[in-house]
Amino acid sequence: MIDELFFKAAFFTLWTVFLCAFVWFAHSTKWTAGRRTTQRAKRLRAIALAFAFLYLVDSFLYALLPNSAVFLYVPLTNEVRLSMICVTISGLAFLLWALRTLGSNWAPSLSGMRQDTSLITNGPYKIVRHPIYLGVVVILLALGILSANVLILMPTAMLVVLLYMQLPDEESMLIERFGDAYLEYMKRTPKFIPRLFRNAGIPADET
Repeated sequence: MIDELFFKAAFFTLWTVFLCAFVWFAHSTKWTAGRRTTQRAKRLRAIALAFAFLYLVDSFLYALLPNSAVFLYVPLTNEVRLSMICVTISGLAFLLWALRTLGSNWAPSLSGMRQDTSLITNGPYKIVRHPIYLGVVVILLALGILSANVLILMPTAMLVVLLYMQLPDEESMLIERFGDAYLEYMKRTPKFIPRLFRNAGIPADET
């Protein structure tokens, strides 16, 4: 039986790497917004920030609560939780690949799009149109399962939903910026879920 302290240490180590990667990349790209955001985008951003703060608070509670607080824990096997460490690391690698491929074109979608942005369709962007979102969702879900704790799983679920709700706004900005080029890209590349079976008959812009 693996001690709970090991899983808590793994959770906070991976979470710190995830947060530091984003902070480092945001600083290195020195992005600037190129247009005013919509009211819907502002609302989503405010709600997302609220749940991100809740996630942070719950993470500290998760660290401080004794293991005897069993009513907050979800019964998962050690094998499942250990596998989530591997999934999180894979998600981090995919996220860093996407950020590196996007390079200076990156900007938080809710902050608007830079006027000098280029349409990137290679690397992870050949697999899905929103690999950064996919990487973040995989990381958040894997960390939530790794914690096996309601304190982490509840805000994780809300953050994942809010992230997915941002996609229509980002897609509309990309269509406005790149026009037919992005519409053609939408036809051949899935939105969020990698298409393992290309002949499944599902339009790329639906997934």
